[in-house]
Amino acid sequence: MNGAEIVAKSLLREGIKCAFALPSGEILPVCEYLRDEGVEVIFTRHEQAAGNAADGYARVTRGAGLCIVPTGPGLANLMPALAQAYYASSPVVAIAGHSRYANLDRNAFEEIDGHLWVKEYTKWSRLVPFTQRLHEYVQEAFRRALSGRFGPVMLEIPKDVLNSDCNSEIEFADPENYRYTGRVGCEEKYILRVIELLKDAEKPLIVAGSGVYWSKAENLLLEFAERLSVPVCVSGLGYCCIPGDHKLFAGQASASPVVGESDFLLVLGTRFDEFLGFGQKFAKNAKVVHVDVDPKEVAKNRYVNVAVCCDTGFFLANALRLLDSIPKFDRWAERVQMTVGNINKMFDEAAKGDEKPMKPQRLMKELSEILRRDDLVVLDGGETTAWGLLYFRSGKVIASQGPFGHLGAGVPMGIAVKAVEPEKRVFVVTGDGSFLFNGIEIDTAVRHSLQIVVVVVNDSAWGLVNHTRLLTTKSEERAKYGVMLNENVRYDRFAESLGAYGELVTDPGEVKEAVKRALDSGLPAVLDVRVKLEEISPLAYLLSTSEG
Repeated sequence: MNGAEIVAKSLLREGIKCAFALPSGEILPVCEYLRDEGVEVIFTRHEQAAGNAADGYARVTRGAGLCIVPTGPGLANLMPALAQAYYASSPVVAIAGHSRYANLDRNAFEEIDGHLWVKEYTKWSRLVPFTQRLHEYVQEAFRRALSGRFGPVMLEIPKDVLNSDCNSEIEFADPENYRYTGRVGCEEKYILRVIELLKDAEKPLIVAGSGVYWSKAENLLLEFAERLSVPVCVSGLGYCCIPGDHKLFAGQASASPVVGESDFLLVLGTRFDEFLGFGQKFAKNAKVVHVDVDPKEVAKNRYVNVAVCCDTGFFLANALRLLDSIPKFDRWAERVQMTVGNINKMFDEAAKGDEKPMKPQRLMKELSEILRRDDLVVLDGGETTAWGLLYFRSGKVIASQGPFGHLGAGVPMGIAVKAVEPEKRVFVVTGDGSFLFNGIEIDTAVRHSLQIVVVVVNDSAWGLVNHTRLLTTKSEERAKYGVMLNENVRYDRFAESLGAYGELVTDPGEVKEAVKRALDSGLPAVLDVRVKLEEISPLAYLLSTSEG
């Protein structure tokens, strides 16, 4: 067999069902072998989109996502997607072509040291020189991507290495034979120390981050919270771990007032980053426990009372056995529920009004009322994401940007989500600025018959930049400098030109019917929804404190 077949067979052992690629001669043989074995290979229009889609696949399956891209400029185009996956702890396995190894360092066409380029924003990257060891490198890539804190990896495979025949006997193996597939644990004494602190608490709070989601520990989280009536704030992909209408849901950790009132915080699988005030949002005398699988992140940016390095699922499963002596915190939970209810009422009130263009709050409220529990929603864009997280209380909601703040991943991620869940409704709610980064991928959705409904929240501006500038400079003129976009653009017609369904929506009373028409079309769809620029999201107020 040749190198391409070795790579493909190694990928099949990892259970890959879908791959995202951009065609080029040196890497297409791998795609052909995968196709022949029943893997769906989705060809995008840009390498960044292939990486974003692999990231989306990883986030919805909680396994590795695969992208295959050309050498040289193709790999360079992939860079932003790898950086986003790195900061979101998303296990993307990227395979890139490379000029012939025999021509290394001879200025061959499109030759770059890509594995060195991406080194800072991957967990591991290598140039593969040996055909007979390709399976080892593929196995190592998955081992690195799916161990500890998940993250992206990259293999560069030269054209001659990929096309050469291998006369050696290749022994393929299943993943459990070459990497650990369980949860990483810790000594019980650390969990016992947490339980002792919790016994003395009066107003405990769980902050559930992406680590809970990647660990597939949402059921354990809910069991823990419900056993003791402990409210749950969320961060990152933690939003997927508790329904927004659950009685113990306490909002986003970055904005919830409950965070500053609690006297005990169990922080699970999230960093003390800027959105958590670098760990300084908590009450001064609160007891803080930090649980994370990555020792480099535990207790970073602030001191804690107990630092626990293990998988969040392992921690919750073992802590659940030790809760019998702790009374429930019902009165505190009821108080938090009242606070959250009052906040929700405030935002529901803000969504009222029939003006045109409509408030973004009104749009999000209309969309929230048609979302089902099993719908999948991908958010993209600054304030669009902020509004969506405030209003969407049903469906599985994935904020595409992550800690890196990367724009444009919404449509590619939506395509990946639909490929994984073809029977479910998939929505992409995106700002108009972020939409056009990868809006051409509507063509990909059309070519591969993947119906996603894209709602473009169109305020004809880089809204978050406009609002943070307005809040910091107090000048409308300065706030508009460089951020205003063409209000005559018709994203619905752009979609129609690609063979998708398109519709312009200007009346808030038409939102639900427009979504219905889009779904009934059976096609990928883009709804160009016009909204007011003047409405400022809480995210803008939060970021304006750190921007000049």
